[in-house]
Amino acid sequence: MYTHQQMKAAKKANQLTEQAQREQAQPYVVADIRERVPGSQLLCFFIENSGPTMARDVQLTIDPPLRSTRGDEATAILNNAVTRKIPVLPPKRQLMYLMDVGHQLFSSDLPHRYTVVVNCSGPFGPVEPLTYTIDLDVLKHSLLNRESLEWSAHVLAEETKKARKAQEKQADAMDRLFRTAANELEARRQRNNEPPEINPPADA
Repeated sequence: MYTHQQMKAAKKANQLTEQAQREQAQPYVVADIRERVPGSQLLCFFIENSGPTMARDVQLTIDPPLRSTRGDEATAILNNAVTRKIPVLPPKRQLMYLMDVGHQLFSSDLPHRYTVVVNCSGPFGPVEPLTYTIDLDVLKHSLLNRESLEWSAHVLAEETKKARKAQEKQADAMDRLFRTAANELEARRQRNNEPPEINPPADA
């Protein structure tokens, strides 16, 4: 009885180990809506494979369909692009689609929550579907209103620091140039003021 339990536990441990190894070798495709770059008002829809292996047949389902203040045509193009099946998405590859302008979207009555389902295949076949919610209100309160200002202030401070260092470097270079010129002028003046050398007459 004890041996049977040991064998059963060992088998379960092996299964868990194999499952963990398979999961570590699977692609991990996620979708997100965020700023194009920190501090930007442009919101983009990103699809990224953050896993270690190739993702194949990537297919997204988004409910409700994405909405944008950029107009019906731009919205239709966006939805067609992000829900189109992607044959291959290499590891660390990121796809970016322009979605909206932050202050325009958040001042509208368009949806702020989307449920995303990601389906894809990896080296061991189909990957378990990933379902999660994108809540744009989190982005609205934590990034666009706060970090954009902080990032702008940070960039301004960095640029000011660079400009100050450049001015200091230029001032040091000019100071060295003036000192060199002054030393050369002083040396030339001293040479010009030296009395002529008189050689004593030779003995008759």
